[in-house]
Parts: sequence; structure tokens; C-alpha cells
Amino acid sequence: MFRFLFVSLVLLAPNLAFAQGWSEGRPMDTARAALSVVEMQGRIYAIGGAGRLAPMSVAERYDPAAGSWRGIPDLPVGLEQFGLANLDGTLYVAGGYAADGNGEAGAEVWSFAETDREWQPAPALPDNRAAFAMVAADGKLYAIGGSGSQSDEMAVFDPKKNEWRLLEGGPKARRASVALAIDSKIYVIAGGSASAPSGQLDIYDTQSNTWTKGAELSIARSGHAAAVFAGKLHVMGGRGGGRGQTLQDHWIYDPAEDDWSQGKNLSTPRTGAGAAAVGPSLYLIGGGSGGGFYASFTSMNSVEVLRILPEF
Repeated sequence: MFRFLFVSLVLLAPNLAFAQGWSEGRPMDTARAALSVVEMQGRIYAIGGAGRLAPMSVAERYDPAAGSWRGIPDLPVGLEQFGLANLDGTLYVAGGYAADGNGEAGAEVWSFAETDREWQPAPALPDNRAAFAMVAADGKLYAIGGSGSQSDEMAVFDPKKNEWRLLEGGPKARRASVALAIDSKIYVIAGGSASAPSGQLDIYDTQSNTWTKGAELSIARSGHAAAVFAGKLHVMGGRGGGRGQTLQDHWIYDPAEDDWSQGKNLSTPRTGAGAAAVGPSLYLIGGGSGGGFYASFTSMNSVEVLRILPEF
């Protein structure tokens, strides 16, 4: 329904304008930072995240039509800084730091379809990795960067073969970046190390198996949230160059122009949040107001919403 309404707005009014800033949305039941968020079949899934004592297994689903959150089966293990993607109507959770992992990156993968009553085991990543970016594109999963034994190599999962493989030749691995897909191109945005975040934008073409550079963000960051919204890439918050600096800004990348513009600032600074778009609304979910180690101690359950309105 929301997709239909949004497409109708685009067709009727090619010039679209953002509403006046971010508004307060329905909060999650559980406050979390370093969670993962994705849209699937018009609903938003918020999975895992950092707890004060250990990574969390909690999983919630938001239905925009009903305006409410509800729980779905918990993950088999608490996780934070893991990969999450929607591949053709099935959620995949991969790697990350587990509650029982002694601070080491993991390789386990779990899948969940809306008809499932529990998470199902799936083929493990070919290497251990955490704080990496994962995205679905052209019927495959791509795990990019992060911390791990072979994180400079991109891992690709083919569901038809039910197996992962490693691809060489990508950019040097960065922690806490975000990967988004539009058609056959994957955009890997910012990230870096704890001491040196980056504004780098790398673009991978799944058809030609080639990497190119895009325009860099003017303000380097890691731990940011990002989503594809109205055909553009939206990047929000994260950790900046200063120690413990948590960002409140919002940037929009136009792939056709290879250019960034500044969007509406967030209501509050936040890092380790998740983002997803459904129809004419962009949702920024959870996160923490404190940088790095302090994110889980300042975790939020709040949701901010940015809407697009037709401009006549």
C-alpha cells in the first residue's frame, strides 16, 4: 500500500519536497545501539544491538500501516555490529560480535522468512568478520569490509549454489561503513578505523565486477545510518573525527550527479542507529547519543521520521 502511494505521488508530482524536518515516530520496545535495520515487504525489522552487559538477541518488526511494533522470534544468540540484509523476502543475519563470542568476530549466518517460527541456520561466512557492511543486490548477498581475517576481500553469497565465495580486488577494508544498492550498483559509504574515520565512497558494479570512486562526504564518519530513499542515498549521524564526537547531520547523495547535498538535520545526535525507507517515509531507528564505548550506555528506543510531500 505504501509503495503504491509513493509511486503515485512520484508520477503525479515529479517535483518532491521534504517535510519540515524530522518528526517523532513510534518508539521501539527496547532501546538499542549498534543494531541492524532493514525493510522487507513494506515492514521494518530492527534486529539485535548492544546491551549494557552483552549483545542482545531481541528482534522487532514495525508495520507502518498499523503504526506499531511487535516482537518476532529472538535471534539464537545476542549480536551487535553484524550484517543484515533482505534477499528476495528472506532476512539474513551474518557475523558480528556475539554475546558468547569473547569479543571475537563471528562467521555464523542465520535466515528468517515471515513464514518462519524461528531463525534457521544458513551457510557460514568464509571468514570471521564484524562491523562490516552487508547488502543484497542482483539476487546475491555481499559482505564488505569490517574486522576479520580476510576482510579486505568481499564475500559473496549465491543462494542458488547455497555457498559463499571471496572476491579480491576491492577497496581496503573499513570498519562501520554502510553498503546500499540501487539496481546493479553497490555504494559503500564512509567508515574507517576508530581513530581515523573516512568520507570515502566506493561503487561496485555487480555486472562488470569493477570498482570506481564516487564523490567523498565532506565530513568523515563511521557508525552512521543510511538508506535508499526516493532514488538517492541518505546518510545520517555517526561518529566524527573527534574522540567521542556524535554527529547530527544528514547528507543526500545523487547517483546521477555524483554529488552530495545537505539534508534536514536530525533532532538529536546519534551513532550506531539503523535506517530504512517505506513509501514516502524515511525512518531512523535506535542508536546511541554517545560515541564508541559509550553508545550502549546512551542507547535509544526513539524513532525519527522524515517524509516526502508532493510539491505542486
